[in-house]
Amino acid sequence: MLLRRITEHVLNQNWTAIGIDFLIVVFGVFIGIQVSNWNEARQARAEEYIYLERLRDDLETSIASNEFQIGFMQRHADYAQIILDQLEQCAVDEDARDAFASGLFLIGKSLPPVLVRGTIDELNATGRFQLISNDDLRGQLTRLLESVERVDRIFDTTLVRAGPHTTYVESQVEFRFDDPVGGGEDIRWENIEIKLDELCTDQHFRNAVSAARVYTNDMIFGGRDILNRQTVIAELIDNELDQ
Repeated sequence: MLLRRITEHVLNQNWTAIGIDFLIVVFGVFIGIQVSNWNEARQARAEEYIYLERLRDDLETSIASNEFQIGFMQRHADYAQIILDQLEQCAVDEDARDAFASGLFLIGKSLPPVLVRGTIDELNATGRFQLISNDDLRGQLTRLLESVERVDRIFDTTLVRAGPHTTYVESQVEFRFDDPVGGGEDIRWENIEIKLDELCTDQHFRNAVSAARVYTNDMIFGGRDILNRQTVIAELIDNELDQ
């Protein structure tokens, strides 16, 4: 109908009407493009929202795991210091005995930081990482991945370096359990058999405990860095989801 009207206006040389018809066509095309762009943007935002929720869930799991692991490593690093203090006086105070035993049991048991990577890896693998519209958030996610990879490399190196120290400490202790005990649990004084007088004068043993504690503290430091980064990203995602 519009085409027929334009044709009539051309035949009648009604230039004013032709101009009006032309503007109507241009305006219609413009509105069509804008509506299409708006629909695409809305669809992209909806897809981004889904990925942000999944990232938030992954981070919640990662943060909870890292908080637990840091607490675990801090506990046995503190136990290691108790061991050193008690060896210094060549006597184990009654109120320190269980911590002393647990420290020997947990020696060298460090853990790498946790990052649940399912959603991040999917975004990268499918080329959808740019769906995350917040530049700061994308940058923080990229730096988090780099930091996790760096700390993982440090963990592998630390594990190799701490191995001989842990092995020597464990070779000087006899563990006694009637039932299986999880590797991360505390134990009691009666669960170990040691020759305290010999250990007090064994500098190799004391150095091994000290070295294991240092390596554990290294992993605590790395774990806290990852945890802090994850907490910042979680806050950024919460802000995005609230918009």
